[in-house]
Amino acid sequence: MQQVCLLTVVSLFVTSAQCKTPGLQTRITDRALEYATEVALDILSKQVTGQQIPDQHGQSGDVKFDITGMNVKQFTKPSSRVSLIQNVGLSWSTSGTGLAIHGDFKYKYRKGIIKISDHGSFDLKANGINFQVKIEIGMDGTGRPTMKAVGCSCNVGSADIKFHGGAAWIYNLFSGQLENKLKDMVGGGNGLLCKQLNTLIDVNGMKSLQKLPVTVQIAKRFLLDYRFLSKPSFQTKFMETYHKGEVYWNAVPVDAPFAAPPLLKSSDTSRMMYIWLSDYVFNTMSYNALKYNQLQYNVTNKDLPFGVLNTTCPQSTCIGKIIKAIGTKFPNTTVMLYMKSTSMPNMTVQNGSTVVNAAGDIVFFAQQPGGKYTYFLTLSATMSTTISLMIQNEKVFAKVLKLPISVTVKDSKIPVSSEGLNFIVKGIVSVFVEPKLNELGAAGFPLPVINSVHFTNTQLTVAKDTLLIATDLKYSG
Repeated sequence: MQQVCLLTVVSLFVTSAQCKTPGLQTRITDRALEYATEVALDILSKQVTGQQIPDQHGQSGDVKFDITGMNVKQFTKPSSRVSLIQNVGLSWSTSGTGLAIHGDFKYKYRKGIIKISDHGSFDLKANGINFQVKIEIGMDGTGRPTMKAVGCSCNVGSADIKFHGGAAWIYNLFSGQLENKLKDMVGGGNGLLCKQLNTLIDVNGMKSLQKLPVTVQIAKRFLLDYRFLSKPSFQTKFMETYHKGEVYWNAVPVDAPFAAPPLLKSSDTSRMMYIWLSDYVFNTMSYNALKYNQLQYNVTNKDLPFGVLNTTCPQSTCIGKIIKAIGTKFPNTTVMLYMKSTSMPNMTVQNGSTVVNAAGDIVFFAQQPGGKYTYFLTLSATMSTTISLMIQNEKVFAKVLKLPISVTVKDSKIPVSSEGLNFIVKGIVSVFVEPKLNELGAAGFPLPVINSVHFTNTQLTVAKDTLLIATDLKYSG
């Protein structure tokens, strides 16, 4: 059976009191649930239509009958309603469902010396079918969501049967009993519809939950943790979940030594879904990147255009021409820059802008014969990068808007003028750093969404410590 939108949406957003501030929070509103049930009923219709019904055998007075080859020919979609039950989950109820069932029959009538047998087909129309089922949503010991169908009930309002072939007066002897049998097969807690609903939730729903990415590998070194911190919380108009929202070093997943800041509060329910993404997510990643020596890089001529790290050049744009002491002391070679962060890059989100502050050292070496390098300069660098953020394909993307970098001489074996420092900043560091940052931003940051759910009519708000994504949803299963 295919995945169902209702179950998929529930899969995403499965809170009560939290013992830890989340790095990510979600809200799914009643608008999303209403949309989800419409899609769910379309899929339920496909599953029920064509469904085979077990053969039935019975006797009514002097008539023995066998009903075989029954299958559902038509499912009339009902009106539907989903309500949220505090501390439990969802209640899904429908009214006005209709079913058309076709099957074959044969009978034997015997009374005294009179014996009659015949066969034919019949069509049954069942109308006014109402069902209700509760969906309990919880969390297992690993932080994954769970769901379970509870207390399904189904009532069939009326059933009308029409026989084709044979003697009509004999049908009247057993048609009432047959109608009741078929009503019981469709309705009741163990009937056709409740069995389909229980399978839909307990089996297919759990399969959907298994596809929800609660951990995501990033660059094969980091592990993004979206596991739930607590069980779901259900209010009148929405349900919410709170996720860990932390990035670990994949080989050694240990909590960062700082907590997530409080997220922006909002009571808006005009969209289907809301995601609060804390700057804690980025900051835990940068903490581990620094801790495990990922924020360092050797910059050589292959990373920059036009041979700017040459110490000797015919043009006037290489480092040996701009900083003459380098060209004089190390002629006919190239320079390597060892760049490393000296503190954790920190993201701050407030007043409509997103800024990443970073500091590091730039250590200069001249390449010598035999592959050796001679040290001659260390600069301290700071940068405060303003970035723009956008949401596309259920990921967060970033692009550098401003990249002001300032450098000072920390240690030097050669004289360096202000002109030389300016060249290093604009002609080397910025030329290398900005494309690298944009490359990282273009890779996108994944959000905890199943592949079959897509964002539409999406709005991104940048507030204190928080990116708030408000969006409607479209199911493409």
